[in-house]
Amino acid sequence: MARSKVDLTKMFSTAAQMSDAEVEINKLQAEVERLRALQAPELEAQIAALREQLMMQSGQQEIDITLILPNPEQPRKTFSAQSINSMARTLEKDGQLHPVILIAEGSGFDLFDGERRWRAAMQLNWKTLKSVVMPRPQDLHRKALLTTLYREDLNPLDKAEALLKEISGRTEVSLTEAPRILATAVRRLDYQKKMKQVGELIGESDDKQNQVLDELDLNDIEKQIFRVILDLGLNPASVTANDFRMLSLFPDLQAAIRKSNLKAAHAMILQRLSAKKLGLDEKRVAKIRVETTQKVVDQYLTLVETQELVNQIISKHAPKPASDPNDKQVKNIMRSLKELSVDKIERSNLEKIHQSLEQKLKEIEAVIKAENYSE
Repeated sequence: MARSKVDLTKMFSTAAQMSDAEVEINKLQAEVERLRALQAPELEAQIAALREQLMMQSGQQEIDITLILPNPEQPRKTFSAQSINSMARTLEKDGQLHPVILIAEGSGFDLFDGERRWRAAMQLNWKTLKSVVMPRPQDLHRKALLTTLYREDLNPLDKAEALLKEISGRTEVSLTEAPRILATAVRRLDYQKKMKQVGELIGESDDKQNQVLDELDLNDIEKQIFRVILDLGLNPASVTANDFRMLSLFPDLQAAIRKSNLKAAHAMILQRLSAKKLGLDEKRVAKIRVETTQKVVDQYLTLVETQELVNQIISKHAPKPASDPNDKQVKNIMRSLKELSVDKIERSNLEKIHQSLEQKLKEIEAVIKAENYSE
C-alpha cells in the first residue's frame, strides 16, 4: 500500500486564499519531496517543473547576492573546493542557466535549491543571481532534508548529522542518546529476526507503519525514532549500521571526509588504525593515520588497496600477543580429539559418544551466541 499523499491544505496557513498557481506550486513541492524519498529518477524533472511554475507566478528576479543566505536547515554543510571551482568555471563560461530557488525571509532570502551555484557566484564576485522565490514551508528542516537526502554528493557526515537533528527535533531524545537507542532496538529486533518486517514498511502508509511497530518489541521512544526514519524513506537498520557509524570516526578522518573527499568506506577501514591496534600513543597513531589517509586520497587507492595498506601498517606496529594460558587448554583438548581413534571404540558406544559431542557443541554455540548478543 503506497504512502498516503501529503495533505497540502495543511502545508501553509494561508492555503485557503491560495491562487491556482500557488496550489500547483505546493503540489510540485510535495512531489519533489516524495520523489526524493523514493530516489525516483524523474526527480530533476519535477524540480525543473517547480522552478518553471515559480517563474510563471512571480517571474525570475535578479536578487542581490548579499541578501541571500544559506538555508540554516540545509543538511549538507560541506561543499568541496573542487565542486565549487567546477561550478564557477561553468558559470563563467556559460552563464547562469537556471535560477536558484529562494525562500523569502524578512528582508532577505534563504536558499532552498542552488547553494553550490550561489557559492560559485560569490567566488566570481557576481553582484546578483537569477532567482525565483517561494513561500516558506512548514517543517523546513524535514523538507530540506528530503530535498538533499538522496543526492549522490551528499557528504555522509552531513547526512548522519542531519538525520540525528531530525530525530532529536521530532522526539524527546537527545543528540547523544539517539544513536545508542536506535542501535539497541535494531540489535534486539535483528536477534528476534523481525527487522525484515521493519524494512518492508518503507513507503507504506502511516497507519500500516504504526500497526506493525505496535506489534514489535519496541518501547515508545524507540517507536518514535523508527517512525521518523521510516517517514524519510530510510531503513533504521541501514541508518544505524552505515550513517551513524560515521559519527564514531576519529576527528581526523571526519575532517578528511569533509575537506579531502575521503570516501566513507575508506574511512571505516582507516578507523582500524587505533592506539589499541598499533600499541602506540595517541599522538603517534594520529600522525600515522593522517599520513595514511593522505596517501589513500592522493593515490586514489581502491578499498582493497586501502585494506592491504592498513593491514601492512598494523602488522608492522602491532605488539606481539603474549602467550595465552588458555592456548594450552585448547591444544590439550584438540590433541585428545585427534588421538581419539574411532576404530578402537566399540560400535555400541559410538552412538553415545556422538550424542555427547552433539550436546557439547550445542552448549558451546549457546555461549557464543549469548556473548555476541551482549556485545
